Amino acid sequence: MKIKLSLIVVLTALLGLTYTSCKKNNSNPSGPALSAKQVSGQLALNVSQMLTSGFGAYSITGGFNAPATMGMVKTKNGLRLNSDGDLLCGTVADTTLNYSYSDAGNSATVKGELKFTFGCTNGVLSSFTVFDNLTVGETTADISVNYKLAEDLTVAALTLNDDNTNISLNGTLSLGGNYTYKGSTKGSGTSSFAYTFHNIIADAGGDLISGSADFQTSGTGTNGVWNYTGTITFLGNNQAKVVINGANYTVNLLTGAVS
Repeated sequence: MKIKLSLIVVLTALLGLTYTSCKKNNSNPSGPALSAKQVSGQLALNVSQMLTSGFGAYSITGGFNAPATMGMVKTKNGLRLNSDGDLLCGTVADTTLNYSYSDAGNSATVKGELKFTFGCTNGVLSSFTVFDNLTVGETTADISVNYKLAEDLTVAALTLNDDNTNISLNGTLSLGGNYTYKGSTKGSGTSSFAYTFHNIIADAGGDLISGSADFQTSGTGTNGVWNYTGTITFLGNNQAKVVINGANYTVNLLTGAVS
């Protein structure tokens, strides 16, 4: 199934992004306390990468394109093609994943539930919801990672019948788990990031231009120790404002640089 392969390849690739910062402080096994400024850059970068790289089942860089091609609806008489306007109108795709991937000595697994529901306005596809609840594992020569990914998102087109429409994003996204270094660098730890999105607007290229997200993040281990809550406001031009404990930080969503 194509969506399984695409999903696990993206998940495996982004694991390196999510845990890259873990190696920076591995000389201190007790884990230093990370400041709000340090954490603000990583959490803003993480949410941007998750949404634009398709970390879960949908990437905003694809614009308002359905994540799969489907055209069947369930009726009391069985399955039939939906011919009332857009073929996706009223379609619900619900599947259970149990998939593994191996390449060049690296391996990964994805298990859990994945569901899409498509909504229409006057027979035109206007929104869809993405729900997934996945357990993901990866093992390489250097690191072993296990975590859970959960999404419950609603994506809506702001202009119907426009392939270049801006989209709105509402709902929740969370990622949490643990890692262990297996090579010459030793250490282990945990990290979690949970976001609630409030009418985030993305353009057709996937840039986050407005809207906000509440967040809760915590972690322990070689990369440091932290526990913070706050808000992210997207400003456009790859910039976001992060507020933690009343302090404001501006983050570059491409580099994670904080000012």
